[in-house]
Amino acid sequence: MFTLIKLVSVVAAIALSATAASSCHQQANTIGSDHALDLVAAKNEPFSYIIEEVGATYIAPHFNELSIPDGGVLEISALDGSQKVRYTGARSDFYAEYVTGPSAVLTYYPPQDIVISVDIFSDDNSTESTTGGLDAASVAFSVDRFASGFATGIESSIEAICGADNSKAAVCLKSSDATKYTKAQAVGRLLIGGSSLCTGWLFGSQGHLITNNHCIGTAAAAAKVQFEFGAECATCSDPNNLKQLACPGTTVATSAQFIYTNKELDVTLVKLNLKAGVSLAKYGYLQARTSGPVLNEPIYIAQHPGGKPKRLATVVDSGAVGTIEKFSIASCSPDEIGYSLDTEGGSSGSPVLSTKDNLVVGLHNCGGCQNGATKINKVVAQLKGLGLLPANAAVARKLP
Repeated sequence: MFTLIKLVSVVAAIALSATAASSCHQQANTIGSDHALDLVAAKNEPFSYIIEEVGATYIAPHFNELSIPDGGVLEISALDGSQKVRYTGARSDFYAEYVTGPSAVLTYYPPQDIVISVDIFSDDNSTESTTGGLDAASVAFSVDRFASGFATGIESSIEAICGADNSKAAVCLKSSDATKYTKAQAVGRLLIGGSSLCTGWLFGSQGHLITNNHCIGTAAAAAKVQFEFGAECATCSDPNNLKQLACPGTTVATSAQFIYTNKELDVTLVKLNLKAGVSLAKYGYLQARTSGPVLNEPIYIAQHPGGKPKRLATVVDSGAVGTIEKFSIASCSPDEIGYSLDTEGGSSGSPVLSTKDNLVVGLHNCGGCQNGATKINKVVAQLKGLGLLPANAAVARKLP
């Protein structure tokens, strides 16, 4: 009997461990879905169309082709004309920058001095083509679908808030802890494939960005990401600090070159395809400590949990500064660091920084209390060995 009970206990423990391991990953949280749409606009005719989804939190059209002739322009905006983004030139297979709210207006102006007015009409759930019979050379753009945000926000998030949520909007620390706030400027909000959220950060001085493999795992995924920086509210008291996709920043790129990924380390490195006229200089960049993390050292996490405006996790429930509590835990991957700082779904890919020297020591990838991160020295070693380490991305420093 004792042997049987012992065996059952061992099996139960293994099952519990397996369940925990399988459920701890903070996935690229799904916050929306695609809807079929068939729009085709001619190069020589003005065109306007409203995409509408009742209750949606945002709209992001997907273009299978964009070929705007010289002198022409496509504008996408909210119904009131705000959030306007202009598109010119040629590109294919991409999501436009999202427009918050349940509607987005597409307006095309052909290359001519006088714009002919046209009726604006709504989607009304129709998937019929509005113009047919155009040859490819005559098409200014074609839309095959659009993504819209769920009215209830994140569909299924494994939260990793340990007790109370002690994280704060980044702007709340702008004066009281200027160093952490400044470092956090290099952290961006990622909307992937029009429907899922993660966090990423500028790594080195050449326009590279790091996030998790489970956020961006392929070149195809990297080609459809909205990289948004400066997404934070103006004041600490703004209620939008707790709202998904609120307080928009600047979308610096809508695609990236896929450089490296490693599923075991749950890391992906990309290089941003910056929009014309965009500079990353004001955001700065983060650097990794080549020697990696140290047990019990104080840390903080800059992140976009749940796609909210940027937040900083610095303390735990007791009010004490967050630290690396475990140096080697079997978290979402073997041999990760463990800590109790608060994160949420959408925090995946966030940098874990040392308060001692403000260098990155971990790549957050795992929910649960304790939360977990890949040791950054492992990432640096891999990239250096392959000749892929960006300039100024790592610092050879050891804590005393």
